[in-house]
Amino acid sequence: MSDAGDEPPLPDDHCTWRRIVEQGQLARFPEGVIVGAIRANYRRAGIEQEFVREMIVFISDRMLSILRGEVSTKAFPDGGREVVEAVHDAMLKALLSPSAADGEGLRKWFRSTLRNRAIDHVRKEIKKMKRMPEMVDDPGGMVDPRTENFSEAEQAADVQRILDCLRGKGVRDVFELHMRGYRCSSIKGESISSILDIDPGTAAKRLASAKQQLKKMIGKS
Repeated sequence: MSDAGDEPPLPDDHCTWRRIVEQGQLARFPEGVIVGAIRANYRRAGIEQEFVREMIVFISDRMLSILRGEVSTKAFPDGGREVVEAVHDAMLKALLSPSAADGEGLRKWFRSTLRNRAIDHVRKEIKKMKRMPEMVDDPGGMVDPRTENFSEAEQAADVQRILDCLRGKGVRDVFELHMRGYRCSSIKGESISSILDIDPGTAAKRLASAKQQLKKMIGKS
């Protein structure tokens, strides 16, 4: 194999890329170069995919590391976890889609593409929070102006009363995890469905039920 200072192998040189993976030398190459190799070999006819999967895991970890540095932990109730996971999931899908513009963006401008998408998601989430000051989707996260002088113990008790009012099989468990920042499903990392050992569709239905019940509660208050 070539020395570290030499040009990287061509994206479709699957034999060399397989050897690089087997020798644990992916870190020698820029992320964009690895993205190009993934996109050239993913589901390529006649090419075994184990080394491609290893490259995907490597790039996925790099994405998470960069995104966690880009998203402020202070701006969101869950420390930015949901935004990071949303961007990460979207970028993984783009990485593996031959027609996705962001997939090509990752190849050419890896960090800039991640940063731009993180900014897009952060802006969207901040707008959502401004439109929903009472935070129906996450009652334990943002301060309600009617209760902002409550002690933490009083706020915790209030949240507990809300949870106690939720009805339906598994609805409360799903909503508690949602409040802690978990998504219904996630390509990378734990999610509501994986923690509770239910399928993502069931998790989504139970979360929707919880939100609907909360809206009715707030309407009656």
